[in-house]
Amino acid sequence: MTLSADEFAQWNTRELNRRRVTRRWTLQAAAAGVVAAQFRLASTAFAAGGGTAGPGGVVISGRHLSLVPTADGHTGFGIAVTAQLVSASGNLPAGLRAFLDIGDAPGRYGRSAEAGIHHLVGQYAIPSGPAGSQFYLKVATGSLTPGTVHHYRLRLSDGTVSGDAHFITAPAAAEAPFTFTAFADVGTNTAPTDPRWAWHQNPATVTGAGGTWPGGIFDNNAYLADDPIAGPGGTDPRPAETLTRLTGQQRPVFTLLAGDICYANPSGSGLPADNGRALTRVAEPGKNLFNPYVWDVFLNQIEPQAAFTPWMFTTGNHDIEPIYDTHGYGGLTQRLDFPGNGPSGCPSVYRFTHANMGVISIDANELSSEILTNSGYARGAQVTWLRQTLQAWRSPGSRVDFIVVFFHQCAFSTSHNHASDGGVRSALEPLLSAYQVDLAVQGHNHLFERTDPIRYGRRTRSAPDGSTVQPALDGVTYVCVGSGGRPRYPFRAAPSPQNPPPRGVVPAGPQLLPLGQRYRGYRPAGAENTTTTLVNSYYWAGGPVRVNKGGARTGTRVAEVADWSQVRYDGYAFIAVDVVPGLPGRSTTMTVRTLADALPGTRQPYSEIDRIVLSRISGAGAVNVSAAGASPVGTGLPGQPPSMAPVAK
Repeated sequence: MTLSADEFAQWNTRELNRRRVTRRWTLQAAAAGVVAAQFRLASTAFAAGGGTAGPGGVVISGRHLSLVPTADGHTGFGIAVTAQLVSASGNLPAGLRAFLDIGDAPGRYGRSAEAGIHHLVGQYAIPSGPAGSQFYLKVATGSLTPGTVHHYRLRLSDGTVSGDAHFITAPAAAEAPFTFTAFADVGTNTAPTDPRWAWHQNPATVTGAGGTWPGGIFDNNAYLADDPIAGPGGTDPRPAETLTRLTGQQRPVFTLLAGDICYANPSGSGLPADNGRALTRVAEPGKNLFNPYVWDVFLNQIEPQAAFTPWMFTTGNHDIEPIYDTHGYGGLTQRLDFPGNGPSGCPSVYRFTHANMGVISIDANELSSEILTNSGYARGAQVTWLRQTLQAWRSPGSRVDFIVVFFHQCAFSTSHNHASDGGVRSALEPLLSAYQVDLAVQGHNHLFERTDPIRYGRRTRSAPDGSTVQPALDGVTYVCVGSGGRPRYPFRAAPSPQNPPPRGVVPAGPQLLPLGQRYRGYRPAGAENTTTTLVNSYYWAGGPVRVNKGGARTGTRVAEVADWSQVRYDGYAFIAVDVVPGLPGRSTTMTVRTLADALPGTRQPYSEIDRIVLSRISGAGAVNVSAAGASPVGTGLPGQPPSMAPVAK
């Protein structure tokens, strides 16, 4: 029987408690094997960030900021900082303390707060399971002056100091325009065992202090030969690193990462870790590969942006690491800063506001019908909390105009590999429609796709590139930005016995052709299906439950006709969203720009391939959902219409 992440974590803890001596020995042996590579990587990042080391042999790396909203989600004027502490010995000096210094200019720090130091230890009770020993400092400030540049550094009691960095606190008023960025499925382009190695330099194996791994296991570098961007001879062999850097060039007030963060678990099922067959690139059935030191690489990769701009994360299937507790998220809560204002027991579910916009992080693993490892752990609490949050933000007097939700598995997508998740769709879509959510940011499928506006499971209108959409009337726009750097996925192929359309649907005309791309500047090489209607897409239903070849429990694929797929691009891209607040009764807009990495033939670092404007009247977002509709039963799935409709006030 396949265990849930929580069930396995409990079993693993019991087994380790029976083998205390063995556990200590294994951790020491593992630390001796990886500490040199870990320290070399951290020292390079520390020096690049302007740090100065003290005599204790400890460096500070992987700094990243997070927002600190209040319990009800309203904008706070503090900041949370997390960073990694790495030493040449693998241990920290006794009595070492850490501090955050804040001021109004570099070198002029007039305020300090002590940080906590956390030792994150992980070990599987499996002979070939990985061990992990990492140290993190975590600190959050109290309220700071809003709308102000604050400089900071991290300091250790042995004299070690990081370089100066800075951030801007959220404004007290909601008048100023701002930009945020979003993507998902990012990962790294460098293996954790040797920072110098890259696939395009050495496609064979990587040998480092942590062992020998084939290329593409614990890094992104498994791009296919026909990939015109990241493949051999392509325009950008390292898109995860490039897109991370490009997000910073948009000067965002924050960045959203919609799950599948670093891929320490490249297998993605949340099953027990066993690296015994890693050289074959595939874990033993019923097991996952896992290397906790991928997090070191990732945090150093994002530090040049995340040390200056808050990064806000939600969880995807590759983020389930059952070496740790709390649904496999226990490692994430130490390495990252989740606001913690969501429902109890759901660490990656939270809310925050910025100016006239509310943002909600949803754990789609808990709702998924495709990958069932963490499905249902909240026992309805997440959806209940979501409804309550949406109701509060769509009540009279709310200062929230735009609502953005971000989650991992797609409610709407036509990718060949995962397509749409029926469990996510049925749980979320009726609520998002009822409370007139403006934008849903998704990941999971390694491509970019934007839908036409959807209301209660149905497309309401065509919204091609350059359109203005009115979410209060038209519905929710869903974007999949799983195009953050992992090897790309194809869209669905032509209808065939292997890719059948729904029963009774007879494809005709362009629907018989392979599914082509559809974005600004795309020129089909031949006769390709660039229509919005795709007759051979599918969604995942919750049953009957199956066990796939990797040993994970999954749902069942159900064919569907999708008429809502407006923009499709199978390369690497992110979105930059420009929000212009408005005075009450005046127009307020949210412009969603899609920026693609190094399109072949453009000779540009990035190109805009799509743009839409979401428009509202400021202060007019209140929605009255009838008592009968307060608990939607519509699923948004074909043949299952919703039972309610919103009434705008």
